[in-house]
This record gives sequence, C-alpha cells and structure tokens, in this order.
Amino acid sequence: ADRFETLPLYFMKFHGGSDVEEVLNAMDYAAYVHDVEHIILDNMQFMISRQSRTSSFDKFEVQDVAVEKFRQFATDKNVHVTLVVHPRKEEEGSKLGISSIFGSAKATQEADTVLILQNNTKCKYVEVKKNRFDGTLGSSPLFFDQGSGRYVEQAHSHVPPKNKVMGSSDLQAQIPVTSGNEPEYNPWNFFQK
Repeated sequence: ADRFETLPLYFMKFHGGSDVEEVLNAMDYAAYVHDVEHIILDNMQFMISRQSRTSSFDKFEVQDVAVEKFRQFATDKNVHVTLVVHPRKEEEGSKLGISSIFGSAKATQEADTVLILQNNTKCKYVEVKKNRFDGTLGSSPLFFDQGSGRYVEQAHSHVPPKNKVMGSSDLQAQIPVTSGNEPEYNPWNFFQK
C-alpha cells in the first residue's frame, strides 16, 4: 500500500455525458505519453447519457459499442481498463449477480474480471463474480473506519486519518480548482496531474 501511494495519478477532464471517441483519444494519449497502465472510467451510464437519448434500445446499443471499444483498447494497448457500471434497479436488500449489471450482457462478457460491491444489512463486501485469469472467485468484507472515513478489509484495523493519506495537502495543492474562466477547450489538454 505504501508503494501504491507513490504512483502518479492523472485525472481526465471529462464530466457528465462524454463522446466515447474523445475518451478513447484521451486514454490513448495517456497510455502513450504518460505510460499509463490502468485506467478507471466511472461511470458508464453517465458517460454515454449524451449519446443515448432517443430510446432505451439505443441506450443499450450505445453501451455495447462503447464496451467493445474499451475492450479493444485494453487489448491493443495492453492497458487494464476498469469500467464502473451501476446495477439495474433491484429489489431492496437482494444480492446482486452478474445479471444485475445495467445494460445487455456485453459488459460482463467482455470483462476479464467482474467485481460487485454487495451491501447486506450486516456489512458491505466486494465479491469477485468473474475472473478470467485463473477462475478464483470469492469475497472480501469491508468495514467502515469512523476515524479515517474509509472502508477497510479488517474490523478495528488502524487506518491513518484522511488528511495523512496520499501526501495530504500536497495532493490537494496539485489538483487545481477551476475558476470558471478557463481557456477555450483544448482536445489534447485532457489531464491533470
């Protein structure tokens, strides 16, 4: 975990509905220029919302095309892509499965790994529902640590307070706050470090 904190983080400057091709261009740029090896896209439904306003059928088709393009990118560039896809509406308190993932089956079919954040009345846990690498499935409980405001794997484990993590104020100082007077959109200025 200590080594992970030393890795650079880059944030794409996309918010709300975004064109998938623009996101892929930014991902390609990050992989080439910054040698990025892991990209997290959060979340699929929000990202494609601008492109799928005509009907629910179009929404699923747009999602399938996007998933296919992200899968192809991951394969071609040897980059791990984590794609957050929220579940469809399920009955309150029911356990989620692979079929609970929003959209068609394409998202889970193309995925190497499917992780689901489960929430029952007693605790939250991460469940591995698909693992193409070695087939190992299972779950890991998560406990909320009041002191740090984070979830941890073991109850009562010591977690440093939030302001001590990832360089505290140093990290906050590196992420600029926008004033609303930014220069005109530049398609190659996708990243903040």
